[in-house]
Amino acid sequence: MSLDGQMAQERINPDRMIRRYGDGCLRLPCQEVDPTKASTTELIQRMWRILEADGGVGLAAPQIGVNSRVVIIRDPEASVAKSRHTLINPEVVETFGPDVPFEEGCLSFPGLFFEVNRPRGVVVNYTDESGHKHQVRNQGMFARIVLHEVDHLDGVLFSDHLSFLGKLWMAPRLLLQRMGYLFWKLRNGK
Repeated sequence: MSLDGQMAQERINPDRMIRRYGDGCLRLPCQEVDPTKASTTELIQRMWRILEADGGVGLAAPQIGVNSRVVIIRDPEASVAKSRHTLINPEVVETFGPDVPFEEGCLSFPGLFFEVNRPRGVVVNYTDESGHKHQVRNQGMFARIVLHEVDHLDGVLFSDHLSFLGKLWMAPRLLLQRMGYLFWKLRNGK
């Protein structure tokens, strides 16, 4: 099959779609992976194709149903040449600064946006695709995306960060998201 045909099939294949709110895999803590394994490289390449197709700024492996500590980020504040980051086995070492509200979205919650308070900055340790270890200190959009995506690796969703009133206000929308996911499963025999 041609590469274009293969990518088109990947976008419509339900087994490769981004997992939506209600899917149990989004609540499971992920396992560390070996960055030098071919399966890790294949996972990362697949994640980049899916992120490009869906247009987000970050994607965690559990969002595509894989229980691995892998995150990819496209930093909107960086130049195109330096905007792509792959974080394997990321560990948030420290957060700093005051909590800052920002309206976040998530590919697992299509069409929903919540104001989430997160620390301004982060220090994160991770391994890259070549097996090299890094430590990054950042207080821009990259920091917020790292915190959001690492939450996914720990089974935490951004809706978990809402206040009680925020959760109460969003409950009907979250219920509709869950019902939509269940309907999709029933329709596709999953």
